Amino acid sequence: MKLSRLWANIWIILIYAGAQVSSLIPAAIYHGQNLSPSEMMTKVIPYMIGAFVLASILVYFINRSIKDETRLERSPKERWLYTIIWVIAGFFMALIIQAIMNMINVYILHQPIESQNTNNIMAVAKQYPFFIVIISLAGPFLEEFVFRKVIFGELYEWLNLPRWAAFLIAGTLSGLLFAAAHMDFDHTLIYLGMAFVFAGLYVATRRIIVPILAHMAMNSFVVIMQLALGDKLNEAADQLKSTSQLIWHLFQ
Repeated sequence: MKLSRLWANIWIILIYAGAQVSSLIPAAIYHGQNLSPSEMMTKVIPYMIGAFVLASILVYFINRSIKDETRLERSPKERWLYTIIWVIAGFFMALIIQAIMNMINVYILHQPIESQNTNNIMAVAKQYPFFIVIISLAGPFLEEFVFRKVIFGELYEWLNLPRWAAFLIAGTLSGLLFAAAHMDFDHTLIYLGMAFVFAGLYVATRRIIVPILAHMAMNSFVVIMQLALGDKLNEAADQLKSTSQLIWHLFQ
C-alpha cells in the first residue's frame, strides 16, 4: 500500500511521539503498587525498548511506502562508496561541531558544561545496559527520520528560496525543534550545531541513511566513552574548564 507523503509524515511523527511517552504505559499498569524508583525503572525499561524498536520498524516500512517523495529524495543518490566516506566524515564532523559549540556555550553564553539530559540518560544506561539500544540505535534512527527527513526535508522542499537560504532556515527551525525534543535548553546551541551537520549530510548525499549512521556512531562513541571513562572525563572537563577560564580572564 502506498501512502501520500503528508500522511506518511503524520504517521512518522505520531509514532515517534508514541515511543517518547511509552514509559507512561508501565507507570499506569503498576500505579498503586508502591514500587521503589529502581523497581519502577526495571518495569519501564523493557516497555521503552520495545516501543522504540517497534517504532523504528514501523517508520522504516512507512518510509518505503511513500508514493510522492520530495525533490531531494528523488535526486540522484551519492554512490555507496562515497556514502560510507560521508558517514565516517559526518561522525567526526558531529564530534568537532559539538566540541566547538560547547566551548561557545560555556565560555561566551556561560551555560553549564555538563548536560543534565545526558547525565540522566547515562545514569539509566549504567544501571540498565539494555537501555543503550535506545540511545545508540533506535533513538538516532527515529530522530533522523523525524527531524531531518520529515521536518527539515519538508521545509527545504517548501521554501521557494535559493538552496543555501532554504538550508539555513530549514536547518535552524528543525534544529530548534530537535533541541526542544531533548528538553535540554541550556545546550540548545550544541543540538543546533549537530542538526546542521546531519542536515548537511542528508542534502549532500540525498540518503537519509547517512545522517542516521553518523548519528548512531556519535551516540555510541559518547556512550562507550562515558561508560568506560566517565569519572576521568568529568575530572578532565573540570580541569579544562578551570584552565580555560584562567586564560580567558587573562585576555579580557
